[in-house]
Amino acid sequence: MNLTKTPATVVTGFLGSGKTTLLSNIVKQAGNKRIAIIVNEFGETDI
Repeated sequence: MNLTKTPATVVTGFLGSGKTTLLSNIVKQAGNKRIAIIVNEFGETDI
């Protein structure tokens, strides 16, 4: 069996710390790279 590792980055931070801005810039600069974003909300109300 040939296993390959997939790079992963976890982005965390307080409200208003720039997480969405960071991810937006990464997506804009990705070029032809394949990117997936997984969103996990723990609050009662998604913001």
